[in-house]
Amino acid sequence: MAEALLERMRTVLSEHAPDKMYAATAKMAGLRITVESDDRDLFDDFYVAFGGPEPKEGRIDIRSDVHVEVRAGLQPGFGWFCISGANDLVVDGREFSFAIDRKQGPYEALAVDEPGWTAFGFRDTGKLAFAFRDRECLFTLGPYWRRSFIWFLFWRFLRTRSDAIFFHASALGIFGEGTIFAGPPGNGKSTTAVALAARGHNFLSDEVACYLPATGELLPYRRPVGFKPGPRAAAARDSPHRPTPRQVARDGVLRIEIETLFPVEPAQAWPLRRVVFLRGFAEKPLLERIEPGRAEIVELQPLMSSFLNAPHSQRVFELTRLLSTSKVYKLHLGEPDETAAYIEEALGRE
Repeated sequence: MAEALLERMRTVLSEHAPDKMYAATAKMAGLRITVESDDRDLFDDFYVAFGGPEPKEGRIDIRSDVHVEVRAGLQPGFGWFCISGANDLVVDGREFSFAIDRKQGPYEALAVDEPGWTAFGFRDTGKLAFAFRDRECLFTLGPYWRRSFIWFLFWRFLRTRSDAIFFHASALGIFGEGTIFAGPPGNGKSTTAVALAARGHNFLSDEVACYLPATGELLPYRRPVGFKPGPRAAAARDSPHRPTPRQVARDGVLRIEIETLFPVEPAQAWPLRRVVFLRGFAEKPLLERIEPGRAEIVELQPLMSSFLNAPHSQRVFELTRLLSTSKVYKLHLGEPDETAAYIEEALGRE
């Protein structure tokens, strides 16, 4: 792509405001994120990643840690966004480093000659996906641009909380102690968390656990719960607690706010005291205390963390310390409600 085109498109898109804008905001892990856009359909994907109410027409005048203005309807082929907010983390595209460094995602770095631009393309195509300059970004419009943008924004949000470690895990407060359930996709993290929340335990998250090493606390990351086809707790199958809940389906996963299913207490921070590794399904649930080893350290690898730039040895040390100060279990899951009752009884005897 000619660099003159990048600069020309940046000028056109940044200086010509859309006729109509929509806005939505959400708060998780102690941070607020707000998006304003001329594309209303973008907010279904925003809801899947961050939750929050239906978008409103106009703008939202509220202090946000991450504030993004998105323009996608002014020019064919290209969109533009600008990141601002209370957090001054540099906009440098590091959110793509995981996919690029480990070759596990759809993006790759692209070379551009003009100083000041950092570009990323779709892997093995040479086609531009995102081009950053200062706090602005050009992106290519296409069938999946909304998901690409939300993918970036999700990792940007995690990176903004630079004092935290984020795990692919569900999290709850159970009997006054923070508890995370870790395991590969499809192993029952969300189902187990919802079943326990239906029994009155404090629901923090179903897929992303936020941990602060400095304080040893789990912070709430309560976004809409994802339901896949399969068994559910009875409370998640019955009529909603609140009428006409907002629901959004993506890739076979239905997202809905847990507050609409049954009464729940406001999420709060809890000291992390338990780590439970899910070990598949069985006829009856079984929870066993274990001494964590290398396999558990590997399984607990963070999504994003406060030691993003730290050497491997430091990452291993931090995860080892976390596990050494927690009660660690392995859990075979049975039917959701039976499993939740069993866990409650077992942990109540500690």
